[in-house]
Parts: sequence; structure tokens; C-alpha cells
Amino acid sequence: MSRFFILSILLCIVTIVDAKASSGDLLLTGENSVALLTKFAVSANESGFFQLQLKVDTEKGMYTDERQLKITFFKDENSSWPKAKKAATCAEKLRFAKNSHPVVFTSQQIDGKSFWVADIKAEIPESKNDVYWYITLNDCLLEQSFHSIRDAPEMQYAFTILNGNSHVSADEMGMGKLHLCQISSSSLLLLFVIFKIIRAVTSSKGQIHVALLMVGFATACDIASGIFELIHSGMYAMNGTGSYSFDCLASHFEAQCDAIVALVLLLVSAGWTMSSDVIVASNQNVAMLGTHSWLQKTVAGFRSPVTAIKQLKSGNPAAILVVSIIVFHAALAQWGRTFDDDFDTYHSLEHLPGRVLMRFRVGLGLIFLIASASVRNNGRCPQSLQPFLKKFQLVGISWFLSLPFVSIYVSTVMHSHQKHVALAFGSMVAQGSSLASLVWLFAADKDASAYHRMSNDTLLSGSLSSTAKEGSNFWKFGKTKIRLD
Repeated sequence: MSRFFILSILLCIVTIVDAKASSGDLLLTGENSVALLTKFAVSANESGFFQLQLKVDTEKGMYTDERQLKITFFKDENSSWPKAKKAATCAEKLRFAKNSHPVVFTSQQIDGKSFWVADIKAEIPESKNDVYWYITLNDCLLEQSFHSIRDAPEMQYAFTILNGNSHVSADEMGMGKLHLCQISSSSLLLLFVIFKIIRAVTSSKGQIHVALLMVGFATACDIASGIFELIHSGMYAMNGTGSYSFDCLASHFEAQCDAIVALVLLLVSAGWTMSSDVIVASNQNVAMLGTHSWLQKTVAGFRSPVTAIKQLKSGNPAAILVVSIIVFHAALAQWGRTFDDDFDTYHSLEHLPGRVLMRFRVGLGLIFLIASASVRNNGRCPQSLQPFLKKFQLVGISWFLSLPFVSIYVSTVMHSHQKHVALAFGSMVAQGSSLASLVWLFAADKDASAYHRMSNDTLLSGSLSSTAKEGSNFWKFGKTKIRLD
């Protein structure tokens, strides 16, 4: 579906405005005398425009002392905003401000009710480069003397902000093209997977490994994430707020795509699809894992994940980790939704959920490296498989570490207005490369690699490991057998 078609549908169901819009309630106190209203990037050689309305219900009180109540603009140049955030007092924070505008309330009747209303309009000056602006409402007088809730009551706010003639922030320019590229490339991969699944089902042996279905599902999640974020972006371009639901769905599908890719890499690295004469049996000690250690039990469980899942209630460590990976990614995605951002920041290091995700991914990468090394170095791995395992390790470690590296680089080196697009591009490349590698691994022709030949021969022969029963290794769907372990 083209972007034009999506936007045409949305045009019929949303109200068009000419600026980024937001509203809410805020309360200034002696402990919180500076409140961040919004952050917004203005494009190079463009001026911005900010309009704010503050309302106080007269029944709640009156803002009795407005002398230091101001709207203040901070630029992200020369670290002025980071320095302002670290300043101890309101007065010290305002030393880093670019400009400010006073707030004056007047009495007005709105829908038959009495309000104190303040309307503020301010032009944001143009710069030679894209600039991130942070706009705050502050009252330094609250830190100097006590004010009751009646003297400084809670305020309702509603604002709009423009980037030149557009309300789309400069850091969001180009996101639509990235999402379209993501959707297109992943759709081609999914079509190839579907073709291979149909070809396998209609063959004389009719056997499919569940890993191929997992890769297909991960690819579908990646497509869904891109579509939902594209819809959110289209709605945002027209109504200034977008859709929380679509943005939330995009984040959750992205999280589950990550979880499935991580699981496939971990399971295969431990020998999930390798024949029993290549991997070490679960009751044997594996060098570097330790006898009967948690890590050894986890890696051994990864070799028969379905069997391990059946032992979840008994505390099988592999089953616990498999379930934890799925649940933890979903929890982090939802946690990230609690932050007030216009667009999904699931991978961003600006918030704690993103930092936790990156550390978790690095930890999984270490398990992957140990698991794959245990298969390579156990003395039973054929020499013909060694080159592939080296490449597989490289692909896996690249996936586990690439996004943390990109996130750290983006958050520490790049300017604020460049971060979102750069992080989106980096995560798209990392995810797209990993999906393409996994599709090749499980859906390529038989002579694609020594690994594929070995695992394919085992799967299509219908052979069972010596420790598994036939019923636990296959799920029959008509004449089709789906290999589980």
C-alpha cells in the first residue's frame, strides 16, 4: 500500500491542524518551579512559531503573583539545555536560556465558566543549522517564598508549534522514507519465506522446521511495526498528535521482532537444528560452561526448546530464559510508552527502558557467544562446518552488539536533531541484515552452506534425537510435519 493511499484514508478521519499540538495540566511548586512543555527541532534557515494558552479555573484560585512566571526557550547548542537541567536552582537554569516571554492572566468567560487565561505567542528565531529547542514554563519566585495551591493553582495548557510552515520537527524529516524502505525490504523477505514454506509443504516429504516459521513471523512483525509507525507519522503530519495506539503497536511489534530474532540466534547457536553426532549430549560436561552449571543447563535446554518449555514448571533454566526474553521485550516496550514522546523511542538511550534493553541484549550476546563456541570447540564438530559457524558467530554477535553500539554512538556523538533518524536507520539496517541472514539460513537452497546441508538432511529424513520421542519432535498438520526440536 502506498503512502499516498494511507494518507488519503487518514485525511477522511482526522482533523487537520497547522502545527504540532499538545495539551495537559501542570502545577508549578517550590520543588518543581521549571516545567518542560515540549522539545522541538527547527530546520536550518527556518523560523519557528510557538503559541500557548494557559487556563486556570477561578474556582481553583488565582495566580496571585505573575512577576516571574515566564515561558523560556533553551537551545541545545553548546550544551545549554543539559547545563540548565543540571543547575540547582531556577535562577541558575535561566542563565542558560536564549529568551523568555512573560505570562499575564486576564479574566475570561469560556463556555459559561469563568477562567483566568493567558495567551502567549512567540517567534523562534532561525539558525544556520537545525536546532533543538526546549520550551519551559517557570516561576523562580516559587523557590523564594511559600505559595499555597490557591495562590499558584494547577494550570491547563494547550500549545501549537511550527517548524517553518510545517509542524513536523526537523528530527522527523525523512522518517517516512525509512519506514517505506523497511516495509518493502521485509515484504520481499517474507514473500520468499512464504514461497519456501509452500514449496516444502507441497513436496513429497512435506516437512517444515519451526525455525523457518519463526523467521517468517519475525519478518511479519517487522513489517507490521513499519506500517503502524508509518500510519502514526501520517496522522501526526495532519493532526499534530498522531495516534498513541498505532505508535504503541509499532513499538510492541518491533519488540517482538527483536525477541524472536534473539531466540532463533540463541537456539541455533546451541545446536537446535544440528544432528546429534555434532552437538554434545546434555549430560556431558562442556568446556568453559562448568559441570552442571546454570549456563550449561541453559545451553543444553536450548538444543530442545520445545521439550524445555514443557519443563517450565519444574524450573528448567532454558525455558525460563525463553519466556523471559519474550515477556521482557514486551514489558520494556510498554514501559517506554510511559514517556511523553511524539514517536516510538524503544531503542533510545534517552530513557531508562532503552538503556536496560541495550544491557540485556549485550548479556544475551555473551550467552550466544559461549553457546556457539561450545558447539565449535567440543571436538565433535566436523571440519566442513567450521567456516559456517565462524560466519554464524559473526552474524549473531553483530546483531547483539550492533544496536547497542549504534545507540551509544548516536546518543554521545550526534546532535539532538539528528538522533531519531540516525537511530531509526541504524536499527533498520541491523534488523534487516539479521532477518536476511536468517532467511538465507533456513530457506536457501540445499547447497547454501555446510550447516544447511547438515541440518536439512536431519530434518527431512525425519530422524529423531536419541533422547526425544517422536510425538514431541513433530506437530502434524494434515500431511505436513512441522519439526519442533
